[in-house]
Amino acid sequence: MTAWSLTGMGSGRALIKQFGILSLVAIALICVALSAVLSTYLRSDLLEREWLTTADFVRTQVLSTLRPADLAAPRTDEAQQQFEALYQQTVRMPEVLRVKVYDAEMTVIWSDEPHLIGQRFADNLHLAGAMTGRTVVNLESGAGKPENVTERNIFARVVEVYVPIVFPGASRVAGVVEVYKMPQQVFASIRRGQLTVVSTVLGCGLLLYLSLFWIVRRAARRIEEQHQALEQRSGALVAANQELTAVQGQLLEAERMAAIGEVVTAVAHGIRNPLANIRAAAQVAGLDLPQGPTPSPAAKHLTHIMAEVDRLEARLRELLQFVRPAQRQTEPVDLNQVLAQSLEMVAGRVGKAAVTVVRDLEPDLPPVIGNRMLIEQVFLSLLGNAVEALPASGGKIMVRTGRTSSDGQTGAIQVFAEVQDSGVGISAEQLGKIFQPFYTTKAQGTGLGLAIAKKFTETLGGTITAWSAPGEGARFRVVFPGLTTGRRED
Repeated sequence: MTAWSLTGMGSGRALIKQFGILSLVAIALICVALSAVLSTYLRSDLLEREWLTTADFVRTQVLSTLRPADLAAPRTDEAQQQFEALYQQTVRMPEVLRVKVYDAEMTVIWSDEPHLIGQRFADNLHLAGAMTGRTVVNLESGAGKPENVTERNIFARVVEVYVPIVFPGASRVAGVVEVYKMPQQVFASIRRGQLTVVSTVLGCGLLLYLSLFWIVRRAARRIEEQHQALEQRSGALVAANQELTAVQGQLLEAERMAAIGEVVTAVAHGIRNPLANIRAAAQVAGLDLPQGPTPSPAAKHLTHIMAEVDRLEARLRELLQFVRPAQRQTEPVDLNQVLAQSLEMVAGRVGKAAVTVVRDLEPDLPPVIGNRMLIEQVFLSLLGNAVEALPASGGKIMVRTGRTSSDGQTGAIQVFAEVQDSGVGISAEQLGKIFQPFYTTKAQGTGLGLAIAKKFTETLGGTITAWSAPGEGARFRVVFPGLTTGRRED
């Protein structure tokens, strides 16, 4: 039998099923045992009362009719008359069929069947028991006994009652009176009593089972409701914990960015003015140099100084853009147009690096909801990162736009743009860190390009994803929500 564990009782249905089976078996066993005990007790009690009543009646008739001399000389006419009188008195009792009288030697001295008189049945154990002075009852069929062999059908259902004869003042049994009785009324009463007992026990057992089943079913429903409530509360707690963790992460990130912003603003303010003075001084110094077809070494150095100043100025602008909170706009933006303009802005860098750009822009692309300047900065960061990832010998950059499957419930359209390069690729370990601020693998990199792209993309409600493997280049996909109408708003 498979054991039921507490884990299997988690639902109310399982509890009801288990209780229904176990309680039914237990109550059925109790009913059977109780019915058997009560029926047996009722039968023995009724029979004992019946046999005691019969024995008392026979004993009264014997003492009022017979004398010790009748048993000592049973052949005399007077004794036979007394035996006949005893028989007539005894058969008046309901259901008595036959009367036999035995002497102390277990010999029949009188019977309503004359052919039995004078026979001795020493092997009759019931008779031998009555000779000891106690009343003996034989509930089994008397048809198998030698004295009843000629009347098998008659005595198939009779009960034999052996009543010892003890006269007042005597110390030993003088004889035994055997009465054949067919207690149909007693057995009928016993059957009715047993049927009543069984019916009552079964009815009470059924009522008890239904009552307990109703109680357990109600308790199981309550347990099921509490279990569902606990599951809901557990789910709510898990969701609240996740939300709290996310909020804590956002707060930590906000505090971190606020601290970085303060430092960056202070540093940028302290550097930009000297940089502007350096550039202005370089420009003024360049005006004093002689102009000719071939620039002098001093002119080259001044041009290089101004270029480095411009590069530092660009880095400072990136830092300030990263730490300043970006405002989300909801104006329609043509993604193809912004991407084309971004390619024109990096055309100089692309030309110097001998990079081939392949365009695959989907025509009639639905506009996206966003801010043109922020989206342009995202593409500039991705394109700049792609150019820097290519080897010195050059390579290929592929830009592609398109739309993804729309949401069937809201009808929202997702528009994407991809920038893919044929560079050295990114390892799996580095791929998980490339969007972290200030993380870079380049000697002169700031680690802000991809971080800015991610920040601006998420600010506009979009997502950015990267795929790469060493030696296979890298592919970045930016997805923005598009307009459901597919038409650009004016």
